[in-house]
Amino acid sequence: MASLRLAITIVLCSSLASGCGDDDGEDSGGDTGSSSGTSPTTSTADETTGDGTTTSVETTDGESSGTSGVDTSAGESTTTGGSELDPRVADCLRIQACEADGGSPIGLQACLAHALEMPWSWASSGPQRLGLAAMECKLAAADCETVRACTPAADAFAEECAAAPGTELCMGDAWVFCDFDGAPIAAMDCVAAGQTCNQDIWAGCGTETCTFGVTESSCEGDTLVQCGPDGFVREVDCATQYNYVNVNGPKGEEVFAIAGETCGMDEMMGALGCIGTGEPCPFFEQSCEGDVLTTCAGGALAQRDCSTLDPVGQTCGFWQAGPFTGAATCGFVGGECDLGADESCVDGQISYCGWNAPAMLDCTAAGYGGCASAEADGRTIAWCTP
Repeated sequence: MASLRLAITIVLCSSLASGCGDDDGEDSGGDTGSSSGTSPTTSTADETTGDGTTTSVETTDGESSGTSGVDTSAGESTTTGGSELDPRVADCLRIQACEADGGSPIGLQACLAHALEMPWSWASSGPQRLGLAAMECKLAAADCETVRACTPAADAFAEECAAAPGTELCMGDAWVFCDFDGAPIAAMDCVAAGQTCNQDIWAGCGTETCTFGVTESSCEGDTLVQCGPDGFVREVDCATQYNYVNVNGPKGEEVFAIAGETCGMDEMMGALGCIGTGEPCPFFEQSCEGDVLTTCAGGALAQRDCSTLDPVGQTCGFWQAGPFTGAATCGFVGGECDLGADESCVDGQISYCGWNAPAMLDCTAAGYGGCASAEADGRTIAWCTP
């Protein structure tokens, strides 16, 4: 079984890297429990864990993280050393430079990991779901003020969380997540994303409200349109998004990915969902054959060619850590570096993991004044400074 070198990242703090070694265990594909006289039980996951605390950092390498007067003109260049910068790298450099002035930089790799985590947003909950939405807000922000506004200081909501431990709340248009000790660990300003906050089963940011459990789902081509637990209409691109299920059967607890192809009637759930277009399958299964991921989605086999996805270079593997451990997915397998590893700033150059291979970036050539680094959550992060 190929091990997947990905980071499950709470984007309000530094990434939580998956320690990935080769997994020589049995392939998890196949009809689990079909040989047993007892029927396995299934339940959809409804909560993830993780600490979304905004990290306060102190810079090293003799450079300050204070970058007064940062604006979007800083680092607008998309080239470095004559080479074109990956657009995602350019976006992450801009966000980090903005965060360095009154915010909390999270490092280049944690920002890059967002592109690999977004396909799992449908399956995400808790601080991870908030973190993914907050990074989307920052990526869309037109200026540094808005970048920083996306994630207000969580401490400002200490009183409200003390009265509601282990919940997520709307405080005005601020989406706040409280830990089980009643401390605020993550916050997002929905207005900064052009949205409002609403609370149903969960809280969240969105634009079009609905009634969870009442508003009917629909299909628009390959897109599933449904009412989320936060009471907002959400669109799920079935060809790229994942869901997952925990199965308790003869082999113990297993996690199966659901990677559909199109929107249609999910025979397993008796409702519209993301389904496969292949042969019927009686139970959950998942397997990798080269770059192709095969899962049972809604009662029919679905295939996803990882090599066609962006960012390029992905293949099929299995999550080795985090809330989706054991689930098959597309990602970077067996790379030369890890998105959870240390970054560095030396003489104006950032060394980092560029998806699955070591990379170096000259901040000056990219339009910045230099770089800085810091210790955050047990690893070194780095960013370009204006």
